[in-house]
Amino acid sequence: MSDERFPRAGRLHKGYHRRQVDHFLNHVEVALGGVFPMPTAAEVRQAGFELVRNGYDTRAVDEALDELEERVLTAQRARAGRRGRVDPASEAEFLKAGLAAPYMRRFPRARALRRGYEVDDVDDFIDRVVASLDGKATLTIEDVRAAPFRPRRGGYREDAVDEMLDRVVELLLLIRHEAADGLTPARPRREAPSGP
Repeated sequence: MSDERFPRAGRLHKGYHRRQVDHFLNHVEVALGGVFPMPTAAEVRQAGFELVRNGYDTRAVDEALDELEERVLTAQRARAGRRGRVDPASEAEFLKAGLAAPYMRRFPRARALRRGYEVDDVDDFIDRVVASLDGKATLTIEDVRAAPFRPRRGGYREDAVDEMLDRVVELLLLIRHEAADGLTPARPRREAPSGP
């Protein structure tokens, strides 16, 4: 019986470097035990590994990382105590305010010869995010993680968009955990519509 954590990618496909994945997961598991500082949920979400032949199946690893991100977020909330907890409704309002910029001006642009994300793709998705924060639409964590943006020279800077998506994912995770704890409704409280 194999002692590997995940199945390997098929012969014709590359997978994540097994040693890198194992090292990262071992590090996070030990950190969750309190031996040394824990990574943040964002650091788990942004973890990257080389693609190599005979590596771990990427889908299986990504699913495990999604679950690990939730565990880390739960542990962070537990260690923060009541005073250190983020209020989902306040965080939703803060996010909406940050996304209220005019269409095509919501994020900084990549330089003319650098690739960014297609502006229309991002702005359309941001509209979905804002509608969800206003309680007018449903948006899942999986929707945010799988949001497809075409590349475009001079488009929105990828790092700026990715940082916003990280905040949306963390907010949705907070809402999910608070709802599971019976502390808040499944969505942030609805406020006056503004402006995703």
